[in-house]
This record gives sequence, C-alpha cells and structure tokens, in this order.
Amino acid sequence: MRDVLGAWLSVLCMIHCFLPILLVAFGASLGLSHMAESIHEGWMHTALLTPIIIILAVSLPKAYVAHRNRNPAILAVLGVITLSIAILIGDTTETVLTIIGSVFVISAHLINRKKLKSV
Repeated sequence: MRDVLGAWLSVLCMIHCFLPILLVAFGASLGLSHMAESIHEGWMHTALLTPIIIILAVSLPKAYVAHRNRNPAILAVLGVITLSIAILIGDTTETVLTIIGSVFVISAHLINRKKLKSV
C-alpha cells in the first residue's frame, strides 16, 4: 500500500510540473496564467517532496529486510536527490529533473512492490 501511495505522489509531482506549462501554453487566452503561477509556488515543492521522502523512509528499509534487493533503495536515493536538485535549480531545468526524479521514485516503488510480492 505504501508503495502505491508513494508512486502516486511521484505522479502528482510530475503533474505539478507539467500543469503550469500547459496552462501557460494553452490557457493564456483564457486568463489561466495566474493559476499557473499559483500552482508553482515554492511551498508546494516541499509539500510534495516531504511525504515522498517519508514514505520511502518507511517503506524501503522494511522491504529490504524481506527481499534483500538494493535496487529500489538505489533508485529512490537517485530520485530524491534529483528532485531536490530540481527544486534548488528551478527554471526550465526543474521540469526535466522533476520528471527524471519522479520516474526514479516511481520505479523504486514498483520494483519494491514486485519484489515483496515474490517473497
């Protein structure tokens, strides 16, 4: 259950990064540019990243004891580092790094879930 929740939170991160771009690109004529700016507030990054880190910290160590596979933990660490760098860098690079980091975290959760089911 934690892996499913963690994967969905990472999907939410990707949507959070894509949505402002889509709103600016397609919603400017509808006056949605202001909404794009409010979605991309700084506090939102922390609000999304904090539960992702907590779920990984709770989920992965317990699962490692069961399946002894380090790959989910490696992917998770790479993902969190990439997401953190994305927040620090900002700008257009942020979107690319957020997508890469989210894919790492989603992969970590899915592999972790698969390994737990095979034990």
